[in-house]
Amino acid sequence: MNSQKSFYYIALGLFAIAVAGSIINSIINFDTVVATFTKLGYPIYLIYLLGVFQSIGLLMIVFNKSHWSLEWIYAGFFMNYTLGAIAHLAVKDGNGASAVICIVLLFVTYIQSKKIRNTNNELAEFGKSEYAKFI
Repeated sequence: MNSQKSFYYIALGLFAIAVAGSIINSIINFDTVVATFTKLGYPIYLIYLLGVFQSIGLLMIVFNKSHWSLEWIYAGFFMNYTLGAIAHLAVKDGNGASAVICIVLLFVTYIQSKKIRNTNNELAEFGKSEYAKFI
């Protein structure tokens, strides 16, 4: 169990560094990010939305309070990075590798999170009424 938690926290740390690096890069190199978004065919305001939602999602994954919202956050990050990788492949600019690395880290954190929560039986009891336990 301790090795699973350690592996989870290492993967979560790497994922958090990757997401935070992406957010910071969008702030520091804004002109380059605007040029990339324009080349990919995305509107510029999407940079601000992605920054805000990635920040909120990362904070919610790190603090891990609600299991229901975690599923949606993982789904949002998966769609974000998958569509980003597909967009880079469609334009053929060769910049989709970081999105693929983030997808791999996302899967590792998701799977390890499920293992840890199922071991502690927190997720199994989530959302069940007291009467459903007797069925």
